[in-house]
This record gives sequence, structure tokens and C-alpha cells, in this order.
Amino acid sequence: MSPANPERERIQQLLKEAPAWYKTPSLIKLYMLLICPLLTSTAWGFDNSMTNGLQSIDAFMNTFGNPTGSRLGFFGASMSVGGIVACLIAGPLVDRFGRRPVFSIGAALVAGMAIMETFSTSFEMFTGGKVILGFGAFLQQVAAPVLVTELAHPKQRVTLSSLYNTSIFIGLIIGSWITFGTFRMDSQWAWKLPCILQVAIPSYQTVMIWLVPESPRWLVSKGRTEEARNILIKYHGNGVENDIVTFELQEIIAGVEADKTVMQFNWEAVKTTIGSKGNRYRLWLCMWTAVGSQTVGGGFTASYLPLILDQIGMTTQSEQTLINACLNIFNWICAFTAAFVIPRVGRRSIFLFATMGTNITFLIWTILSERYLATKHVGLGIGVLVMIFVGTFFVVLAWVPLVIAYPLETVTTKQRGVYFAITMFTINVTAFFTSYVSPIGLDRIGWRYYIPTCVWNVILLLVIYFTFVETTGLTLEEIAVLFDDLDETINVTVAGKHIEEQTKST
Repeated sequence: MSPANPERERIQQLLKEAPAWYKTPSLIKLYMLLICPLLTSTAWGFDNSMTNGLQSIDAFMNTFGNPTGSRLGFFGASMSVGGIVACLIAGPLVDRFGRRPVFSIGAALVAGMAIMETFSTSFEMFTGGKVILGFGAFLQQVAAPVLVTELAHPKQRVTLSSLYNTSIFIGLIIGSWITFGTFRMDSQWAWKLPCILQVAIPSYQTVMIWLVPESPRWLVSKGRTEEARNILIKYHGNGVENDIVTFELQEIIAGVEADKTVMQFNWEAVKTTIGSKGNRYRLWLCMWTAVGSQTVGGGFTASYLPLILDQIGMTTQSEQTLINACLNIFNWICAFTAAFVIPRVGRRSIFLFATMGTNITFLIWTILSERYLATKHVGLGIGVLVMIFVGTFFVVLAWVPLVIAYPLETVTTKQRGVYFAITMFTINVTAFFTSYVSPIGLDRIGWRYYIPTCVWNVILLLVIYFTFVETTGLTLEEIAVLFDDLDETINVTVAGKHIEEQTKST
């Protein structure tokens, strides 16, 4: 719990009474600018959608030798390979150079590799393009959500950070409907057109990000407190240094002063990162959130929906591309709605509810799959399809919006870049494993491959129940109190106020 503090309670009341963002011109402008980083997951979603959709397009599969097994597995996992490398270096880069430069470079790489994919002359060249595209996409993925979280007004912070990852479904929807529309084309453009259209959004982001203000928290961490104050006044105060702006700046300075972690790749940094109980707890939550997002329910529909549909008798190009397209629209509606529900419901409660729902749904899915293969009854195949939709509803309810929002909330200002890079690194390693192994398992043992996932879902539920903490209703700096020494946090808050007043007077 945060310490009892009359000033803090007054600020919380002021936040409740603050006008809606759409009635505040400065916030309207800020959130229009933040559309640029908010679209970051779109590139990832677009590529995942094509990973699914292209497997259903004969022109693509025939051109590249109809890959199967481990060859197809590496194709599905290739973006994660690039992401693993990006996440090793993105955290320090984001903390040293700021959020925007790293983001812009990543977007430019995504656009360039989309062009490379379009004109690939071999499956290896296409897959190599996906590897580098993944590198660029995850440079963006590390920088963008941190920037959104640190720029958002406290009243809308949770909603915006929860909305961030829902843009993955914009990419999934665009990619799936494009592949549904192009599979009938009797030429190589049946697969080339979806690839070249990937260029549009990252090209826009490469330039547009420079109109977005830099993170006030990063500016304070670099000693540029006056710049941070001006940004907060301009956007959060609508041009006025009101009490909310003053309190925000004090909290940011306090958080920076309290954070003793030095984020460098050396032994001292490692000891600092894991040396305190609070930091180890943060790392635990970040990594389990990352692993859970890629393994809850198996994650089979993300990259290998055609293989699953093949097993329930839905084998035509038209059926598979249409189901893929409809599933992505359904998922986006669910995730978008969840982003507005999450701020009003406890994060831990949402995790528990969604994971329990996934457990039950996936168990039914497994049973129906076995029965269909034994009887070939059409109704059982339709039942599996229904469970696919229901299961993805539970997954996107929590694991899509909160895989970004929850880790970002649990870490401090200086930790945010590197800890989130660790989170994204874990996501990529897990995604690579599941993406590489899944087509091999589904091909060799069919529905039996679902059984270990049923067991894993139960383990994940137990981890959430016993170790996940609630962060609802707290500021980023208040959440630090849940993990760090309370007295130290109070002392540094006072020091932060003193430093802020000194800076303002100079």
C-alpha cells in the first residue's frame, strides 16, 4: 500500500476531477501524436498474419518449395530470432539515446525488409528478411511502449498502455484480409502484394516519431529537468503549471533519485539488478508475464492456424484465409474493449479470470480434436473452431494488453528501458521455441501435442494466483513502494520535491 499522505490523496482527487482528455486541447494533440508509437505492434501483427496467410496461398508455397516441419518452423520463428538480438541491445540504447532515435531506426528497418521480402528469390532470402524485420520491429517494441507510458497523462496512462498492444490486431486484420483478397490472383502478386503493403505504416512512423515529445522521465534522468517540466506543462497542464503537473514532476524526480540501479552490461549491474528482493520480484513478474503471453493456450493460432484447420477438415484456401481474417477482427474487438475494462478491474483479477477461461476452453478444444479425428464428425470440427474463437477471447482479454502494461508498471524509471528489453527478450525466446516446435509437434503427434499445454496452463494459473501483485489505482512511482523499502521511498520523495523547487528557481 502507498503511504498515507494528504497531498497524495488531494492529487488523486484532482485526477478524478480532471476534465476528460477529449475536452482538453493539449491532450487531444498529445494523443494524436502518440498514434505513431501506438501503431508499433501493427508491424508484428501484419507479419504474423502473413505467416499464417501465406501458408494458405498456393502461389507462395509452390514458389518456395512447400516447406514443412523444421523448415516451416524456422520460417514461423524467424521474426523472433531478430527480436532476440534486438532485445539484447535495445534497452541500453533506449536509455542512452532516448526513446525516439531507436524507434525511428527500427521503423526504417521494418520498411526496408518488407521490400526485401517482396522481391525475394528464395525461401532463405525471404526468411532472412523476416529475421531483420524482427530486429527492427523489436527495436520499436522496446522503445514505443515505454514512450507511451511515460508521456500519457496519469488519468489515462493505464488505458493507453493497455491499448498499445491491441494495435497488433490492426496488423493482423490488414494482413489477413489482404491475403484473403489476393489468394485468388493467378500470379506471384498473390503473395507479393501483402508483403509490399507492409511498407506503409513503418515509413510513416520513421518520420512522424520526431514530432512526438521525448519522455519526461528520460529527460529528468539525463539532468534535463526544465525540458521535462515544459513538456508536462504544455501537454498535461494545457499550458499551465497546475498542481497535477507539479506533483508529476516531483514524483518523476523522486523516482529517478530513488532508483540506484545502474543499467550497464557488467557484473556490478547484474548484482544491482538481482541483488535486492524488490528487483528480483520485478524481474520474476516481467519474465512470467512474457512467457505466459506466448504459451497460454499454446499460442498455436498465432502462426499455425492452417495446420490446426487442416486437422479438423477445413482445408481450402478460401476457408482458411477467411477464418484467419474473421478471427483477427474478433480478437481486435475483444482486446480493444479489454483496454478500457482493465483500468476499472484489478490487473491480477483479469489475469486469473482470463487464464482460468483459457484452461477450461483449451481442455474442451483438446477433447473435441481427439473425437473429431476418431469419428470425422463435422459438428466436432465446428466445435473445435468455436473453441478457437472462445479461447482467443480469453487470451486477448488479459495477455495482449497486459503483457505491455503490467511489466512497465512494475519497474522504476531507470529500469524501464532495460527491464522491458528483458521482457521482450523473454517473449522472443519463448515465441521462437513455441513457433519452431509447434509445427513439428502438430505434424507428428496431432492432437496429443495439446496435452502438455493443458498441464502448462494449470502451472501458469498457480504462478499468477500466488505471486502476481495488484497495481490498480497507483502511479508509476507509488507502485515502486510495493517492491522497495517504504521509508526510503518517502525520504526520496521529499528530496525530489526539494530538488524540483531548486531547479525551478534557477
